[in-house]
Amino acid sequence: MRLAPMLWGLEGVQSGIEDLGTTKDQAAAMLRVRVRQNQDNDREEIRRICCDTRFLGNPIDRMYQDRELFADLFTNPYLDYEPEWTLVAESEGRVAGYLTGSVDPHVNRTLMRSGFQTACKMVSRLITGKYSQHPRNEQFVRWVLTRGLMEQPKHPDGAAHLHANLEKPWRCGWVARRLLAIFEGMLLAAGVDYYYAKFFSCPERNPERLYGRLGFEIYDRTETTIFQPEIADTVYIVCVPKTLEGATPRQ
Repeated sequence: MRLAPMLWGLEGVQSGIEDLGTTKDQAAAMLRVRVRQNQDNDREEIRRICCDTRFLGNPIDRMYQDRELFADLFTNPYLDYEPEWTLVAESEGRVAGYLTGSVDPHVNRTLMRSGFQTACKMVSRLITGKYSQHPRNEQFVRWVLTRGLMEQPKHPDGAAHLHANLEKPWRCGWVARRLLAIFEGMLLAAGVDYYYAKFFSCPERNPERLYGRLGFEIYDRTETTIFQPEIADTVYIVCVPKTLEGATPRQ
């Protein structure tokens, strides 16, 4: 199903989303933001923001310097197979954030197929010495191959889901809430009433507060080693589902 192009003004969501107060300058900037459906020419900006925000809101380079394959791993399954479920937040003609979503009940197959293709490229670059100047690259590839799946929390079977990342000037709960509201409207229009999100949580970065106020409940959490040794604190990947208002609650 291809949804018609959509455009919304932001007037008066993972890494890259924070529950912060809004300053006067941020409020003024938000009035110049609009949320619209993904277009083909947004792909490179979405990939850039993915790499600029996926290390607990910061660039991923100290963990993994191959931005091409990192973006392939985390954006290709959505942009290649369900691009109509991606939204972008745009400010003054520039993409400032995005939300990627999926409603495919069999999306795990897509994630595995796309991830396998990317992992093969990672291994090829590893064994040909392309990562030799930065040992942390090899550690990340080994994490993807040996621990990535094991460290994922359980999630509701067959549910829709999303990922969202925003650049720093727009990382306030208000922008995230607007993105989520638009995504939820799309879900209801498609007859989908249940979805989940995943995010990283640690003592200094606790998105549970924001998601809890938005009606999500914790489904599962799993400790992850993806940011070791850079982050000494325990980091969790948390899965939080939500039943949309007016829908029949799931047991």
